[in-house]
Amino acid sequence: MHHLDANRMIKHGIAAMIVALTAGMGLIFAMIGGISLSPLPMFFDWQIPGTVQGWRSLHIGMLMNGLMAILLGVAARFLVVSNLSAALVSWGTIIAVWGNFCFYLFGMFAPNHGLTLHTNRLGEASLPGNLAFYPAFIGIITLFLALFLLLGAKPNSARHTNDRGEA
Repeated sequence: MHHLDANRMIKHGIAAMIVALTAGMGLIFAMIGGISLSPLPMFFDWQIPGTVQGWRSLHIGMLMNGLMAILLGVAARFLVVSNLSAALVSWGTIIAVWGNFCFYLFGMFAPNHGLTLHTNRLGEASLPGNLAFYPAFIGIITLFLALFLLLGAKPNSARHTNDRGEA
């Protein structure tokens, strides 16, 4: 795969991990019921919007999505695909990462958790539910496409040789 496409996936994976670490701060603040500036003895009593469970999902989910994008970007360097397939793999993975971000973020504010477009046993349909569902649904499709393209790719034979150029 072309380094430009692989690097794009890796960079978005790193950005996703930065978002995950920021969400980790949201998780801490949701758990303690305010903003603490530890080790300074400062605490601002403020209930952060969302739930502890939602912030945990955003934090862990984005860490996993970041790792996925980084690992797929590294693995893709060992595979040969066409220019079009390389772009589809790269953008398909990136769309999935940020679609999942929308799912975690907006799903935390949706009574139905954004799992369906209609009311389900968890709660009623809502705008946050739709904002969670649609990007995640698109991300599912694009990630499946990216993975199937990688699964069908041939190994890069240049990477399978030793120092003497032997296979």
